[in-house]
Amino acid sequence: MKQDDLLRRLFLCDGGPHSLSSAMSARSGSGKTTLLSSLISQATKMEDFKEQRFVYCSLKHENPFPDAPVVTDRATLKKTLRKNRIVVFYPLNPEQYERDIDDIIEAVFDLAHVNEDTGFHLTIDDSNILKGFSNTGRPSGSVMKLAIAGRSKGVRGLFITHRLGNLPRIMNSNLSSLLLLSMNASDNEYAQKVFGLDFTDLISDLTAFRWSVVDLIEEKIHRFDPIAL
Repeated sequence: MKQDDLLRRLFLCDGGPHSLSSAMSARSGSGKTTLLSSLISQATKMEDFKEQRFVYCSLKHENPFPDAPVVTDRATLKKTLRKNRIVVFYPLNPEQYERDIDDIIEAVFDLAHVNEDTGFHLTIDDSNILKGFSNTGRPSGSVMKLAIAGRSKGVRGLFITHRLGNLPRIMNSNLSSLLLLSMNASDNEYAQKVFGLDFTDLISDLTAFRWSVVDLIEEKIHRFDPIAL
């Protein structure tokens, strides 16, 4: 897959079948932050993304986008997105991360409602700590709104977890892509049960910062070498 096509598949809010939310599974130290920041930065340089905004939510208060402003509340987020393509959100109290994430999701939907020509992409890092993020769990109403209703509203989500099994099954039919950097046998078992895909051959490829994108719409796996910095 060509790089521009890949970026459109992962991030573009165009209402097409591939513009559902996505999930990223990556263990600590696998290079997910470097990869994600590179891909999103590349997307902002494309003509297709000139009217799109990106929000990156970080529980750990990490900013992978050196030039992006950091905000800590909903009101400031709305103001800052008017002039900035990428904005990073830090929750003031990590113990209230769930509440803050719900609030940010609703803020982004509000923006999408009054800015119909603008697309919004919302990355939620460490999603696995949110209530309901387990294979039998049920996430909050706002998180489900992002996963289910986002495509028709010009909003896409990317849920980052440490394991595929952290993904709630109720969300899986509303995902268009998986971005994978590291896996083990239990991840593959989960993929077989939930997505009907066998990643046995893929596991050994996802080493030394290699990564892949799984197209859940077309059921295709695209493999990539580590990004060049």
